[in-house]
Amino acid sequence: MNTREEIISLLSKSEKPLGPKAIALELKKTSVNIRKILSNLYKEGKIEKVGYGEYALSVNVNLSVNVKKLRVNVEDSKAKKLANKEINKYRKMYFQRLKASDPEAYGKMRKAKSRYLKDWRARNPDYNKNWLKKYYKKYPERVREYQRRYWLKRTMSSD
Repeated sequence: MNTREEIISLLSKSEKPLGPKAIALELKKTSVNIRKILSNLYKEGKIEKVGYGEYALSVNVNLSVNVKKLRVNVEDSKAKKLANKEINKYRKMYFQRLKASDPEAYGKMRKAKSRYLKDWRARNPDYNKNWLKKYYKKYPERVREYQRRYWLKRTMSSD
């Protein structure tokens, strides 16, 4: 087991955040190397800073009783992004394989999805309007810039 994995397992076992000195004492390594590894793990989003000079694991993974299911406790937005990125990667690979191996099943699945989305849009007709209002409140400068470019493009193309 390399040092990175040892640090991650140590952080997952501990209930409170640990600093580089405590980790170095536990693993019997120099604190300089531990600091470097901790900063790399932080940049990758695998751990998060909690307070000054203390780190905690950002994603807690616990195996449930059933071996097939994996329960993930996600508290942090970075951890959510990491988990969603992994899920979407495997979902995309699955659909590519399904499309190549069984195009008929893939077509049925796509039809069912489009039917579901069509029904959902019929049930929620104001979703786009509500979403745009929230987005405009959150990022007004982005919307203004988009509108400016849109109307500039319209006027340039109308000549």
